[in-house]
Amino acid sequence: MTLAPEDRLDRIVAGGDLSGAFFFHGDAERLRDEAARRLADAALDPATRDFNLDVFRSADVTPESLAAALAMPPVMSARRVVLLYDAERLTPTGCSVVEEVLGRIPDDVTLIVTATIPPRSKKAFYRRLRDGAVCLEWTSPKEAEIPGWIIERAERRHGARISADAAAALAAAVGADVGVLEVELEKLAASADGSEIDLERVRALVPNVREVNRWSWLDAVAGREYLAARRDLPALLAAPGESAVGLLNGLVDNHLFLGIAREAGTGGVTAALDRAGKPYLKFKARTWAGQARRWSAGGIESAIELLLEADRRAKTGHDDLAVLDGLLLRLEALRREEK
Repeated sequence: MTLAPEDRLDRIVAGGDLSGAFFFHGDAERLRDEAARRLADAALDPATRDFNLDVFRSADVTPESLAAALAMPPVMSARRVVLLYDAERLTPTGCSVVEEVLGRIPDDVTLIVTATIPPRSKKAFYRRLRDGAVCLEWTSPKEAEIPGWIIERAERRHGARISADAAAALAAAVGADVGVLEVELEKLAASADGSEIDLERVRALVPNVREVNRWSWLDAVAGREYLAARRDLPALLAAPGESAVGLLNGLVDNHLFLGIAREAGTGGVTAALDRAGKPYLKFKARTWAGQARRWSAGGIESAIELLLEADRRAKTGHDDLAVLDGLLLRLEALRREEK
């Protein structure tokens, strides 16, 4: 996940075309609903806001109240806003009220609907919302995306800089819960007072920061710091959700980008990340370029072969610690052979 929906919302607000229907959905509820409030604020005249804003929670609103709000003209203003949260909780009649107004909303009305669409839902209501409204989706970042998301969010939302190792530590402590991440980023940005948020600040202010996290461990392996990686491996595998297969997937990605960095430098990695649909990893481009200087092209190829062999072993029931420890020993032997 990048901040693409927020980029698009920025363009919508800047363009001033704020009438009509907007459908904000996704499981990142805090960011999604924050964006809905931002759009509502942009669409309203502050002087007449109280007269021209209706906010409803779908579990509480009656179809009659919703229909009346959508039919009401603005009061002493060019536009009124109807903001409807949690549309997945609407009654069938309430869904019909929303569907009927789509496509014929007056120019002086803005309808903003938010929802968390249930997994694998085929409900026609959501399809009609997507087709009849400006549709933006806010999703929680996947595991590999979290540090990059944190770095981008800190800068874009809070005007703060956070180091890569601090972002990794925060990601490991919180996970993909963007609501909690946002709370922690607000706290860290306020305490930093314009200075970069570093690892020590995260350790001081964020609970449950781990001494070892997957991103720093992956970097240790990519940087050929195998003794440190072996030392930290038991603690890493003891963390919830960690496994040899998951770590090996991350290692394969890292080594593939190391190979690109060795041949084409930072710019080549950035371009490759765009092509691969992984822009959230751009913050790693310079790190990989620096690490690549410790490798030969043949060494990277041999390392990838070892990683794939270890992956096969991990997927056939071998002990995770034994697989990864054995891999690190073989990678260390490969490093010594290259000297």
